[in-house]
Amino acid sequence: MYRRSLLSVLPAAALIGVARAATPVVAQPITIGIMGGEIDGTFMRITTDLTSVLNSDDLRVVPIVGKGSLQNLGDLLHLPGVDLALIAADCLAYAQATHLYPTEIVKIEYICKLYDNDMHVCARPEIQTLADLQGKPVNIDVEGAGTNLTARTVFKTLGIQPDLRTDEPTIAQDKLRHGAIAANVYLGGRPIRLFASQPADTGLHMVPVLSTPELEKTYLPAGQLTHADYPTLIPEGQTVETIGVGVTLAAFGWKPGAIRYRNLVVFVDRFFTRFPDLLKPPHHPKWHDVNLSAEQPGWVRFPPAAAWLADHHAGTAVASEGVDAKLKTTQFDQFLAQRGGQHLTPAQRDATWQYFEQERQRSR
Repeated sequence: MYRRSLLSVLPAAALIGVARAATPVVAQPITIGIMGGEIDGTFMRITTDLTSVLNSDDLRVVPIVGKGSLQNLGDLLHLPGVDLALIAADCLAYAQATHLYPTEIVKIEYICKLYDNDMHVCARPEIQTLADLQGKPVNIDVEGAGTNLTARTVFKTLGIQPDLRTDEPTIAQDKLRHGAIAANVYLGGRPIRLFASQPADTGLHMVPVLSTPELEKTYLPAGQLTHADYPTLIPEGQTVETIGVGVTLAAFGWKPGAIRYRNLVVFVDRFFTRFPDLLKPPHHPKWHDVNLSAEQPGWVRFPPAAAWLADHHAGTAVASEGVDAKLKTTQFDQFLAQRGGQHLTPAQRDATWQYFEQERQRSR
């Protein structure tokens, strides 16, 4: 009774003060903002994969929905809270050639090259080649999107002049099914859900994008879309040739010593260290195409990323020696080929081998 009566006469503010003093102070996590892309596109799937693997009590990677490479470039330079962005490689070349952000473009660096975006041209039955799109209504995604930029460049290089439309891709696909446009162009890492989920018997199909010497000055040749990627758009046993453009994980070049520079250093270490986890389902299969050490021509690598790779290269090479014999087995080579993983680094191959072994044991 004495304790109760004593507490009853204490000021409320004093009680609140005691409660607050007893509450432990929780350190705020490092926060990294990363610009992705359209909500159902490959850019956004890659960014959400990063959040699922890297987010912890002391690090938060926050994905932001974007409109594509060109806008991502501008957002990385100017939008508060953005430290990283996915940007197609030809976007930087375009910005440099057109003097877009002329005094600021030097602040764009990259953590690593990710994967190659494949050019998809989904079209009506009567369209068999890109030349058939001359004068026809063709959607190339919204202004500022990487698809929009690349499609304009490709058509101009090939001397083809479609009637270009700039709807959001899902809206355009509905228009395509109803015959309002002749084709819907979209760049992304295959398989793209928009096309993989198309119903059968629509008559729609993928049109080849054949490489030329002029296109090869900027774009990667000999990509292939398969029936496994798009079962309702590509007949079984057939492939559709296309071109691609590299995608980079770009960073804002904060000054060394700045808080957000130090945040990016932490991100690089976590990302590179935990990269093998990104090779496991349900993460996007395009992670199997990533070579962390691959250079991106025309870009400057974020110095701490270059230093991390240099420091860890020798260790990964030694670690991989013990599994070299296993990696040469026919089954594993086929497994890699099916997932586009023939050019993995030693550490990535080790991680993929472990996953391959787990799946093989599970299927017995």
